[in-house]
Amino acid sequence: MKKIALSSLLCVSATLFSSAALAQQCPPGAVCAGAQLNTGIFGIGGSLQIGGGVAVPRPVYVQPAQPVYVQPPQPVYIQAPQPVYVQPQTVYVQQPTRYVVSQPVQYTTTSYQWIGLQRNQAVGFGAFASGLSYGGRGDNRVSLGGVGATMRFRYHPYLATELTLGGYFGRDYNGDQRAEVPATVNELIYFNPMHRLQVYGILGIGMSWASVQYEGANAVTRGRDTAGYAYFGGQAGLGLEWQITRNFSLFTDARAFIRTRVDTEVETNPEYTRSNGVRTETTNTSAGITGQLGAMFYF
Repeated sequence: MKKIALSSLLCVSATLFSSAALAQQCPPGAVCAGAQLNTGIFGIGGSLQIGGGVAVPRPVYVQPAQPVYVQPPQPVYIQAPQPVYVQPQTVYVQQPTRYVVSQPVQYTTTSYQWIGLQRNQAVGFGAFASGLSYGGRGDNRVSLGGVGATMRFRYHPYLATELTLGGYFGRDYNGDQRAEVPATVNELIYFNPMHRLQVYGILGIGMSWASVQYEGANAVTRGRDTAGYAYFGGQAGLGLEWQITRNFSLFTDARAFIRTRVDTEVETNPEYTRSNGVRTETTNTSAGITGQLGAMFYF
């Protein structure tokens, strides 16, 4: 019995061994048959191999990784600040009071400041001493002296209107005592008003009244002691005005005049009489020159 069992075990082992060997030679999925002679108790043994060979490993399915969707960041909308409209306010600033400090006047050759023409006008009042000369030669020449007052209205740097009133005293052409009061209206033209020393021209008209005291032979010839004369005439001349300060100046001028009598005794009592031995000539027209030196205050 023990022998039979041992023989069976050997037979099974051989069969398994042969099956394993055959399985190694049979490709996978094929049907292979094999026979092997075994010596044992039962004689011959055999085996059949189906789908022998090395088993093909089962495919491993790896689940692909799930895609990771990264959500892009959402845009952040920042609301722009609303414009703030500020209504402008009018601010009134009161100007401080300005105090003007008087400064010394600087005189220049290009400024009218010193004659007060910043106001576009200036009025001056002045006084003068004057001399008058006219008539013949020698003892017959008139030499009168006098004084007067004047007013000048400087309404433009180059122009001024002048009014004068004077008084002269002395002896006239005939050697008689005379007192005379002239009044004139003149237009003055300043040639260089931007300078302190100004040159001006004079052109005007005037009236004059004279009172004459006849003396000696002239009183006998005329048959009277006194007479009154009235004159009308024109004058022209040149002068200088030195503007010392803005409000004060000195002036001097010379004026040539020509005039004629206009009173009622022109025909009956002529002023000038001349006899050449044949005839006697008379006239009431005279010419002469006056000179003035004075001061002017402007306001």
